[in-house]
Amino acid sequence: MSAVGTTGLQAPTRHLNRWWYVVTGFMTLLFGTTAVNVLFNILGKPMTQEFGWERSVISNGLSIETVLVGISIVILGFLIDRYGPKIPSVPMSLAFGIGLMLMSALPNNQLVFYLLCVVIGAGAGAVNPVAHSTVVSAWFQDRRGMALGILMAGLGSCGVLMPYLANWMLGIGGWRLAFLVIGALCTVIPAAVYAFVTRMPAEHEAERMAARLQGRMAGESLLTVARKYRQFWLLSIAIFLVSSATFGLMSQIVPMTTDKGISQGTAVSILSVLSLASVSARLLVGYLLDRFYAPAIGSIIFALCAVGVFLMITSSQTGLLFVGAVLIGLGLGSEGDLAAYMVSRYFPKHSYGRVLGFIYFLYAQGSAFGIFLLGQVYSATGSYRAGALPIIVLVGVGIVCLLLMGSYRFTLDHKEVDAVDETSAPKSPVSS
Repeated sequence: MSAVGTTGLQAPTRHLNRWWYVVTGFMTLLFGTTAVNVLFNILGKPMTQEFGWERSVISNGLSIETVLVGISIVILGFLIDRYGPKIPSVPMSLAFGIGLMLMSALPNNQLVFYLLCVVIGAGAGAVNPVAHSTVVSAWFQDRRGMALGILMAGLGSCGVLMPYLANWMLGIGGWRLAFLVIGALCTVIPAAVYAFVTRMPAEHEAERMAARLQGRMAGESLLTVARKYRQFWLLSIAIFLVSSATFGLMSQIVPMTTDKGISQGTAVSILSVLSLASVSARLLVGYLLDRFYAPAIGSIIFALCAVGVFLMITSSQTGLLFVGAVLIGLGLGSEGDLAAYMVSRYFPKHSYGRVLGFIYFLYAQGSAFGIFLLGQVYSATGSYRAGALPIIVLVGVGIVCLLLMGSYRFTLDHKEVDAVDETSAPKSPVSS
């Protein structure tokens, strides 16, 4: 145990080194929301074969879960700004993990399946990055980009670990055992982190409590932010559109590649390479965010992602599919880092949970839209090829939105930048 010493956020009492909040947040995301996408990807086919369901039942369930994830994220963002991260996150994380465990006892009943998807999605807000990003952004002024990058790497690491773990458990005891074991891990680890580790800096908590004693919430309301900052809508639209391409496409990687005659094992490897690339992207982007202008970084990576989308959908060559997976992984990995960092630079600190929660809500809705879009394309044409152009267009519009963001509005120590011409060249994130 040691006192935090370099951020200027020292508390009068001793507490965990600030990097523990990054590490434990990483562990939560390692067994967090990405697990659902991976499990449905890997276990969906044997489930439909056992029950005699259409493939669309699984994709519809994932879409329902994703929509509920977005709603739970918005609710959690408001609750964090009002009560702190611990009180709302513990019960939500328990609902998420227990819902996955109950999938192991699923009867041949589509209604029950959809109801469990609702439960999982309703709790999944706590195993998304919102709560831990709020904590990490509060603790870190220097190296905030790197700290957020390491935290977000938990999402990508989940995508790397879970396909092999799910495939392994599937081989040992079938899809039911896989849901039971992985669901238990997703129940215990996140809930324990929130209950025993997660906390905000004392200064931040004092400001929040002072506002509550006055009968209000600290920071500006979401409505005020939406009216006052044009960057709110630009960032929201960009994240929605790019998530439609990345997350939506990721959900279909295994069936998309196996439909091209590629083996299940190779398809799982392509999915894992995509997730591994997203881990590397989070660390790389985290490093770059501490040094360069965030919207420019995002624009370059999203352009590369569009190339990856084209290769993944149109190519049947294994090598090109792996290249496409890497480029899509770069886009997938950068979104969370960019959103979490940019919210801290464009909006007030005590509105962080609400704003990031809303943006992640749109991220989830974009994911659901992307899943739905590709599912409809497949149903109408029998392949995913026709989905390439609209998805690339979505990414292009997202890039334009990022390029219109303008200068940072807040410094790294959460002070509002003096009035500037938003059309002028942006300041360096290091100097500001």
